[in-house]
Amino acid sequence: SCTGQGDRQAPDVMRGEEVQIFGALQLSGRDSATLVLPGTHSKWAHVDSGRVTQFQTFMTGEVYALMSQHSILGKTLDLSGTFDAATFLQGVDQSQQAGSVLHRLFAVRTLGLFDRLSAAQLPSYLSGLLIGEELRTQALGADSAPVILIGSDTLTQRYSLALQHLGLACQSHGAEATWAGLHALASTC
Repeated sequence: SCTGQGDRQAPDVMRGEEVQIFGALQLSGRDSATLVLPGTHSKWAHVDSGRVTQFQTFMTGEVYALMSQHSILGKTLDLSGTFDAATFLQGVDQSQQAGSVLHRLFAVRTLGLFDRLSAAQLPSYLSGLLIGEELRTQALGADSAPVILIGSDTLTQRYSLALQHLGLACQSHGAEATWAGLHALASTC
């Protein structure tokens, strides 16, 4: 377990993700990077010269689940539909505008009510809105080194799509990051 100060006031915690982080660094041949582990509680880690210097946790996946299943938004969403990349990117674009994400969340409902998006498109829009909000908070520039994504194909593909749409380079690793991290850890013991 590793603790940190994400925003200098609230403590943050990492529980095993450091193995994946160092495995991904080894696979990419880098010792400094910004890494993202998308999931129920997405982790962002900044590593400099092989040392985690900052990390933050975002409840993006959990908020998506709560909004889509246990809120008024869930009544208008068709969760059985397929992922719609264009609609997802509309959500990412909206998240980059000034204003409150809380207002934008209600717009998910009104876009459906006014037939601007279908019930099948709304989950992709909501996903783009929330992932875009997470990305908006990061200090990344087009000249930054590629962001390293670690996780399942479904989530890393969405983050990759959003990052590339915003002009940011990225690369992805799956379970091989965990194995590489465990191997590196075993080699140092």
